[in-house]
Amino acid sequence: MTKRPGTIKYLWLLRHGKAAPHALQGGGDKERPLTGRGRRDATAFGHRLAAGRGVFGLHDVPLPDVAICSAASRTRETADLVLAAMAKEVPLESFHSLYGASPDSVLQCIRELDDGRESALVVGHNPTLYQLAWELLPPADIESDDDVGAGEGRSTLQNHGFPTCALAVLRLEVASWGDVDYECGSLAGVVSPPY
Repeated sequence: MTKRPGTIKYLWLLRHGKAAPHALQGGGDKERPLTGRGRRDATAFGHRLAAGRGVFGLHDVPLPDVAICSAASRTRETADLVLAAMAKEVPLESFHSLYGASPDSVLQCIRELDDGRESALVVGHNPTLYQLAWELLPPADIESDDDVGAGEGRSTLQNHGFPTCALAVLRLEVASWGDVDYECGSLAGVVSPPY
């Protein structure tokens, strides 16, 4: 696909819903399921997305048209519930490599997305997603004309926190997913349950 200058990509970073402290029947951390609250938050989030563009005050941000998640039970369950409630066909792929991944590893998966996709949802774990969002935003000493200025993006993220099922949406100033790099984005919004 040919790059078009000035194209913007949108990245929705969603932390998985609240998970049980232990897996059922002796499974490990990767098999921990969502709690009732985790399932409710993920479903409610999907219902909010079903309302269409403009949800959470993000009027100029297109809804995700592709999704990726960690292969851990809690992230896959979160993604499945969100997409089912969203009632929109959004392709989902889960990756074993995203469980316990570093921000660099998640960034590499993002760089491999199809450029025909304008907006992507990543469902993953903390602290990785928070760190990735932080690194995609410029430091406070760089000024910006965006709704949330460059310096304000990191401070807004820090002040908001990133509890379970929290969402950070970033506007990435790139023509291609392959061009996504640290400090290339601005914070379009950050929200948390209840949805």
